[in-house]
Amino acid sequence: MASLQKKFSEEKLKGQIFTPPFVVDKILNDIGFSNKTVLGKSILDPACGDGRFLTGIVERIIKFSQHDDLIKNLEFIEGWDIDQEALIKAKKNLDAIVEKKGIKVNWKLTKTNTLNVIKKYNLKKFDYIVGNPPYIRIQHIEKKQREFIQQHFKFCKSGSTDIYIAFFELALKLIKNDGVCGFITPNTFLHTDTAKYLRKFFEDNQNISQLTNYGHLQLFN
Repeated sequence: MASLQKKFSEEKLKGQIFTPPFVVDKILNDIGFSNKTVLGKSILDPACGDGRFLTGIVERIIKFSQHDDLIKNLEFIEGWDIDQEALIKAKKNLDAIVEKKGIKVNWKLTKTNTLNVIKKYNLKKFDYIVGNPPYIRIQHIEKKQREFIQQHFKFCKSGSTDIYIAFFELALKLIKNDGVCGFITPNTFLHTDTAKYLRKFFEDNQNISQLTNYGHLQLFN
């Protein structure tokens, strides 16, 4: 029990809350990643962990693809994460799926502090961005990273913000003009003062097509 508690504590500090499969399926359906028209479209999970969203994406691309085009279609998937161990697990999970099809894929899984990408010029743009970004209050991260976030992310200027709010802002910079993003996050951005800049952006741009509140469910217990 002690080791399980330690593991849970470490994951909480990393913001790693792994996503139930039914949530993955719902988000992929909601963003329209549900038929052959998604083939050849780029998709990113910027905080992929052990690949919960990526496995759902791969399974759908396999379903929609002709066998001869399968490897090419799977190469439009990218996953980023700060945790190398999680990426190793993600690769194993994805390999286990495609091995059944008798193929090998050079997965685009990148170890990176995703939020640092915001400093780059000429950012690659994606058709779809999905995921379950880290939930970490800013006071729980080291001072240097905290200052970086508050300096570079305008949605995080106010008070005791949360890293997941920065991921919203990053997604807006990484998504194509006609692209679609689907995240599962805490619902605190709907009412807290620290998320007022994010709410103002959504109010001004009217670019939320759907919002599902799971407040009545304990998804991550």
